[in-house]
Amino acid sequence: MRKFDKPEKNNQELIEEWERRGLEIPDRQRAERYLEFISYYRLSAYTIPFQIQTSSTASHTFKSGVSFDDVLMLYVFDRELRLLVMDAIERIEVAVRAQICNVHSLEKNNNGDPYGAFWYLDQQNFSTRYSHSHLLKNIKDQLDRERSRLNSDIHNIKKRKNIAQEKQQILLERVKKENFLRHYLSEYDDPNLPPCWMMAEMLTWGDLSHLYAGLGSSVIKKKIAINLGVNAEILESWLKAFNSIRNICAHHGRLWNKELGVSIKIPKANTIRWLSVKPDSNIRFERRIYSILTALQTLLYKVNPHSGWAKRLRTLMKKYPNIPRMNMGIPENWESDNFWKDAFGKDEPCTYTYECQCEMIDDKYRMTLKNIKKSSSFYRS
Repeated sequence: MRKFDKPEKNNQELIEEWERRGLEIPDRQRAERYLEFISYYRLSAYTIPFQIQTSSTASHTFKSGVSFDDVLMLYVFDRELRLLVMDAIERIEVAVRAQICNVHSLEKNNNGDPYGAFWYLDQQNFSTRYSHSHLLKNIKDQLDRERSRLNSDIHNIKKRKNIAQEKQQILLERVKKENFLRHYLSEYDDPNLPPCWMMAEMLTWGDLSHLYAGLGSSVIKKKIAINLGVNAEILESWLKAFNSIRNICAHHGRLWNKELGVSIKIPKANTIRWLSVKPDSNIRFERRIYSILTALQTLLYKVNPHSGWAKRLRTLMKKYPNIPRMNMGIPENWESDNFWKDAFGKDEPCTYTYECQCEMIDDKYRMTLKNIKKSSSFYRS
């Protein structure tokens, strides 16, 4: 451990530092503009793959022929990848919420009666390791905060003396129905907490993941998982992994070559759609983003079988052909796997060119053919 003593530097000084280390920056003013709104620190994470790997971590020397646009293009690719991943996670998250509520509320208990809309209030419906009290406190706290906001809004409306009584009643009814919690608070007082379909909407992805893992009935967990195209063990593993990935995307973190802290479980049962051939790579596939992309598509086959998500993933990879796929755990011939072919449907040729890639980054700047060749030779190194 040592004291942090690096001096602060302005963008011009930071660009000069990059140039001293070998990064080609043909348009310094343009580079400064990106640093102004993206920041040197954020872009620095995308320079590491372009640096010469030596025993000394202090040199940070760039490989020959690397330009600022190489770094920027990797950053833009990662941003588009995050948006694509978030799109799939959103669909799956909504589906998981619905499945947990629908299956559990309609499933019959030992008495032959449905568990009903308020099954989550009963601690007996959860495993002993699950913190049921934390769940109830979480829901109650959110409900109390919404009640306080609702009462404040009602008070403010009633204070207004310059509006007609009829108009005031319209406003009061409107604020009482502004969201599902306010509607419940305004219409019901028993039970004091809302039904499960409202409860599920109040949970974060992490809460939802823990809720599924903590369900007491293995039969219910199995039914939920089967409805999503997997088994309970796989679904529990994937929900935890998706939570981590979702947080990375939500906070605009680096995703493309991220190594997951925990490996996701790889399906072994033939009933679960998965890759025909395991990627042949020195990098652990189950800890790389390709395993997440595959898992997302597995669930999308069930949740949204006609989704064009896989096609958009293929389009993204073709749009940036020089991204080193090995760091993502993606094999070069990934598209030929039968798992993906079913999602692609009719093959459509890619219309992206190097020129339009650069226009998307900056409409005032286009890389020359010479720079493109330099970039391409680097990426293959």
